[in-house]
Amino acid sequence: MEKSPKNDNHFEPRRPSGFLYWILVPLFKLLAKIIIKGRFVRDPAIKERKGPFVVLGTHSCYMDIAMMAISMFPVRLNIVCGRDVFTWKKLKPFREALGLIPINQFEMDLGSIRTMKRAVDKGLSLALFPEGKFTLDGKNLFYLPESLAKFLKLIGADVVFMHNYGGYCSKPRWYSGFKRGLVTNKSELLFTAEELKAKSAKEIHEVLKEKFTFNDPLYQQENHLRYKSKHPALGIHYILYKCPKCGAEYETVSTDHHIVCEKCSNTVSYDEYGKFTPEDGSVTFDRIDLWYDFERESARRELADKNFRVSYPAVWAQCDDNHNYNDMGEGEFYMDRERIGFKGKKYADDREVVIEVPLYNQFTLVHKNYEAVDLTIDNRVNRFYFKDVKYSCKVNILVEENFRLNHGLPIPDPVKLPAGSEIEWKAPETADD
Repeated sequence: MEKSPKNDNHFEPRRPSGFLYWILVPLFKLLAKIIIKGRFVRDPAIKERKGPFVVLGTHSCYMDIAMMAISMFPVRLNIVCGRDVFTWKKLKPFREALGLIPINQFEMDLGSIRTMKRAVDKGLSLALFPEGKFTLDGKNLFYLPESLAKFLKLIGADVVFMHNYGGYCSKPRWYSGFKRGLVTNKSELLFTAEELKAKSAKEIHEVLKEKFTFNDPLYQQENHLRYKSKHPALGIHYILYKCPKCGAEYETVSTDHHIVCEKCSNTVSYDEYGKFTPEDGSVTFDRIDLWYDFERESARRELADKNFRVSYPAVWAQCDDNHNYNDMGEGEFYMDRERIGFKGKKYADDREVVIEVPLYNQFTLVHKNYEAVDLTIDNRVNRFYFKDVKYSCKVNILVEENFRLNHGLPIPDPVKLPAGSEIEWKAPETADD
């Protein structure tokens, strides 16, 4: 019998180390000036409040937490983070001193909610990123759960909102390193504890939806911002996996300045201003988010097929109680309109195993740049590495668009294909046919 994961119901949060904070925050501030052009626009109303605070941030880039810590200093923040963060070996010596609070990503985690409530009741302040993961295309997550508003009313603390304008442009998820350019952190006292109590959850949710709406690629082009890099396009094929000319998937490769389809030779340059330019009869979309919307539209057309199903060979790994990932077996990772999961055999005893979750309430999932996805079940992180070293971005899109269709959420207008595209979109055979 497998050992049950540790229970967080009695996890006792502690205030982050003041000594560590006084070392890290000035260092973060210096690095923000050197590595990126960090700028802070602080709401003076925040200083008038004693807290505790729940600081909500969009998740546009890796600097989000550091920029939030700088902006809120000297308030020390207990960062609420996915359990995968606890496996980061370089962070291990500092986990306790930082006062990290673990949470299951995209799964109901009552234990962590109780921990956060205890933390605020003790006067501690929380750093929370409700989207749960970094944006891939520079836009906000398409869905913000209404449960966030109910959670804030339960916690009953002052609420601060933050966004890093240009953060995605400086450090997109798919890029290794930083692109030097202006990143502006803006903070706002969104609700006082008294205002939270007076407002309904629905009123709070409407405000949150408006705040958690952003588009960094559009922001960059509208403000003509440059983010310096010797290889601005390198890695972009991770998210832009579908060719806008021939429609082939996972035939794109990226170089320092180009993304190229190896099937039809469609060649597009990508510059430091976030602009795509087609070369020699090639076709493209103008921005990253528009290209990504094209992939979303393609996914919705696939999902409309009554026989929709995808499957990929994968290796299954699992996180143990010591925060280490162990390879457990291999088999097939699959998804249809109702389920997502894995079926294979364990390495230890060749026994068959099935790991499966229903998709109806799964609005997104954790994806990794090294082509893997996570499913957290009963506090246990299961990771699936695709053997073909691709597919995690597409699986993520399929899960999100499947949720949109299942819940009758607004469907964006069909994407207009660029002039010269050879793609012919036909009406799929739907389940109602």
